[in-house]
Amino acid sequence: MFPNYTTVTKYVCIDMPYKESTLYFCKNIPRRNAPTMISMSMHVPQLYDNVILKISLFYKFSTYQPFLITVNREGCEFIRNPPQFGIEKHVYDIMQETVPELLTPCPSGNRTYTIDWYLQDSHAPKNIPPGDYKLQFKLVEHSNIILFGMDVYFSVRSTGIVSTFMTE
Repeated sequence: MFPNYTTVTKYVCIDMPYKESTLYFCKNIPRRNAPTMISMSMHVPQLYDNVILKISLFYKFSTYQPFLITVNREGCEFIRNPPQFGIEKHVYDIMQETVPELLTPCPSGNRTYTIDWYLQDSHAPKNIPPGDYKLQFKLVEHSNIILFGMDVYFSVRSTGIVSTFMTE
Protein backbone atom coordinates (compact mmCIF):
# COMPACT_ATOMS: atom_id res chain seq x y z
CA MET A 1 0.00 0.00 0.00
CA PHE A 2 1.35 3.42 -0.95
CA PRO A 3 1.19 6.32 1.51
CA ASN A 4 -1.48 9.01 1.19
CA TYR A 5 -1.09 12.75 1.38
CA THR A 6 -3.71 15.19 2.59
CA THR A 7 -4.40 18.64 1.18
CA VAL A 8 -6.80 21.09 2.84
CA THR A 9 -8.62 23.04 0.15
CA LYS A 10 -10.59 25.45 2.35
CA TYR A 11 -11.94 26.34 5.77
CA VAL A 12 -15.47 27.75 6.05
CA CYS A 13 -17.13 29.13 9.18
CA ILE A 14 -20.74 27.90 9.25
CA ASP A 15 -24.11 28.51 10.97
CA MET A 16 -23.58 32.25 11.32
CA PRO A 17 -24.60 34.60 12.82
CA TYR A 18 -24.15 33.08 16.26
CA LYS A 19 -26.62 33.99 19.02
CA GLU A 20 -24.23 34.05 21.98
CA SER A 21 -20.86 34.78 20.40
CA THR A 22 -19.51 37.31 17.92
CA LEU A 23 -17.33 36.22 15.01
CA TYR A 24 -15.16 39.20 14.07
CA PHE A 25 -13.53 37.51 11.10
CA CYS A 26 -13.05 34.07 9.60
CA LYS A 27 -10.59 34.02 6.70
CA ASN A 28 -9.51 31.10 4.57
CA ILE A 29 -5.89 31.78 3.56
CA PRO A 30 -4.53 29.70 0.67
CA ARG A 31 -0.73 29.80 0.73
CA ARG A 32 1.70 28.93 -2.03
CA ASN A 33 3.91 25.94 -1.13
CA ALA A 34 2.33 25.74 2.34
CA PRO A 35 -0.90 24.37 3.81
CA THR A 36 -4.10 26.41 3.57
CA MET A 37 -4.70 28.26 6.83
CA ILE A 38 -7.62 29.71 8.78
CA SER A 39 -7.40 33.01 10.61
CA MET A 40 -10.30 33.78 12.91
CA SER A 41 -11.26 35.97 15.82
CA MET A 42 -14.30 35.46 17.97
CA HIS A 43 -15.62 36.98 21.19
CA VAL A 44 -17.47 34.76 23.67
CA PRO A 45 -18.93 37.15 26.28
CA GLN A 46 -20.34 34.58 28.72
CA LEU A 47 -18.71 31.88 30.82
CA TYR A 48 -19.76 28.31 30.03
CA ASP A 49 -19.48 25.27 32.26
CA ASN A 50 -20.80 22.86 29.66
CA VAL A 51 -20.07 23.04 25.95
CA ILE A 52 -20.56 20.08 23.63
CA LEU A 53 -17.72 19.36 21.18
CA LYS A 54 -19.09 17.87 17.95
CA ILE A 55 -16.74 16.61 15.25
CA SER A 56 -17.97 14.67 12.23
CA LEU A 57 -16.21 13.40 9.12
CA PHE A 58 -18.05 13.24 5.80
CA TYR A 59 -16.93 11.49 2.59
CA LYS A 60 -17.99 12.88 -0.78
CA PHE A 61 -19.84 10.36 -2.91
CA SER A 62 -22.20 12.45 -5.06
CA THR A 63 -22.92 14.48 -1.88
CA TYR A 64 -21.18 14.46 1.48
CA GLN A 65 -22.19 11.42 3.58
CA PRO A 66 -21.23 10.63 7.22
CA PHE A 67 -18.04 8.55 7.33
CA LEU A 68 -16.40 6.67 10.22
CA ILE A 69 -15.46 9.48 12.61
CA THR A 70 -17.93 11.12 14.96
CA VAL A 71 -17.06 12.74 18.28
CA ASN A 72 -19.89 14.11 20.40
CA ARG A 73 -18.45 14.87 23.83
CA GLU A 74 -18.90 17.33 26.65
CA GLY A 75 -15.98 19.74 26.20
CA CYS A 76 -15.14 20.41 29.86
CA GLU A 77 -15.04 16.67 30.57
CA PHE A 78 -12.88 16.24 27.44
CA ILE A 79 -10.36 18.74 28.88
CA ARG A 80 -10.57 17.59 32.52
CA ASN A 81 -10.10 13.89 31.68
CA PRO A 82 -8.17 13.61 28.40
CA PRO A 83 -9.09 10.53 26.35
CA GLN A 84 -6.62 7.66 26.47
CA PHE A 85 -7.28 5.96 23.11
CA GLY A 86 -9.10 6.15 19.80
CA ILE A 87 -10.06 9.08 17.63
CA GLU A 88 -10.85 11.27 20.66
CA LYS A 89 -7.23 10.93 21.86
CA HIS A 90 -6.05 11.81 18.33
CA VAL A 91 -8.23 14.97 18.37
CA TYR A 92 -7.02 15.91 21.87
CA ASP A 93 -3.35 15.42 20.90
CA ILE A 94 -3.77 17.65 17.82
CA MET A 95 -5.39 20.37 19.94
CA GLN A 96 -2.71 20.07 22.63
CA GLU A 97 0.04 20.45 20.02
CA THR A 98 -1.49 23.19 17.84
CA VAL A 99 -3.97 25.21 19.96
CA PRO A 100 -3.21 24.55 23.64
CA GLU A 101 -4.90 27.84 24.62
CA LEU A 102 -8.25 26.16 23.90
CA LEU A 103 -7.61 23.40 26.45
CA THR A 104 -8.08 25.61 29.50
CA PRO A 105 -10.17 24.26 32.40
CA CYS A 106 -13.82 25.23 32.63
CA PRO A 107 -15.56 27.53 32.93
CA SER A 108 -14.45 28.91 29.58
CA GLY A 109 -15.44 31.98 27.64
CA ASN A 110 -15.62 35.64 28.68
CA ARG A 111 -12.78 36.44 26.30
CA THR A 112 -11.80 36.92 22.67
CA TYR A 113 -10.17 34.00 20.89
CA THR A 114 -7.86 34.86 17.98
CA ILE A 115 -6.46 31.82 16.22
CA ASP A 116 -4.31 31.22 13.15
CA TRP A 117 -4.34 27.49 12.44
CA TYR A 118 -3.83 24.84 9.81
CA LEU A 119 -4.23 21.08 9.70
CA GLN A 120 -0.82 19.54 9.28
CA ASP A 121 -0.44 16.55 7.00
CA SER A 122 0.99 14.55 9.91
CA HIS A 123 -2.31 15.02 11.83
CA ALA A 124 -4.48 13.45 9.16
CA PRO A 125 -5.56 9.85 9.75
CA LYS A 126 -3.24 7.56 7.80
CA ASN A 127 -5.69 4.82 6.96
CA ILE A 128 -8.61 6.51 5.25
CA PRO A 129 -9.24 5.91 1.56
CA PRO A 130 -8.37 8.49 -1.09
CA GLY A 131 -11.16 10.93 -1.92
CA ASP A 132 -12.72 14.24 -0.95
CA TYR A 133 -13.77 14.87 2.65
CA LYS A 134 -15.43 17.44 4.89
CA LEU A 135 -14.57 17.62 8.59
CA GLN A 136 -17.23 19.49 10.55
CA PHE A 137 -16.37 21.02 13.93
CA LYS A 138 -18.98 22.63 16.21
CA LEU A 139 -19.09 24.00 19.74
CA VAL A 140 -22.66 23.82 21.03
CA GLU A 141 -24.07 25.13 24.30
CA HIS A 142 -26.36 22.66 26.15
CA SER A 143 -29.56 24.41 25.05
CA ASN A 144 -28.49 23.61 21.46
CA ILE A 145 -27.15 27.10 20.71
CA ILE A 146 -24.15 27.00 18.37
CA LEU A 147 -21.20 29.05 19.66
CA PHE A 148 -18.96 28.26 16.68
CA GLY A 149 -18.98 26.03 13.62
CA MET A 150 -16.45 25.30 10.90
CA ASP A 151 -16.19 22.99 7.89
CA VAL A 152 -12.74 21.88 6.74
CA TYR A 153 -12.67 20.59 3.16
CA PHE A 154 -9.75 18.38 2.25
CA SER A 155 -8.70 15.70 -0.18
CA VAL A 156 -6.69 12.56 0.39
CA ARG A 157 -4.65 11.31 -2.55
CA SER A 158 -2.53 8.23 -3.00
CA THR A 159 1.06 9.09 -3.89
CA GLY A 160 1.52 6.15 -6.26
CA ILE A 161 4.57 4.09 -7.08
CA VAL A 162 6.50 6.78 -9.00
CA SER A 163 6.18 9.36 -6.20
CA THR A 164 7.19 6.74 -3.63
CA PHE A 165 10.45 5.99 -5.45
CA MET A 166 11.22 9.69 -5.93
CA THR A 167 10.93 10.47 -2.21
CA GLU A 168 13.14 7.63 -0.96
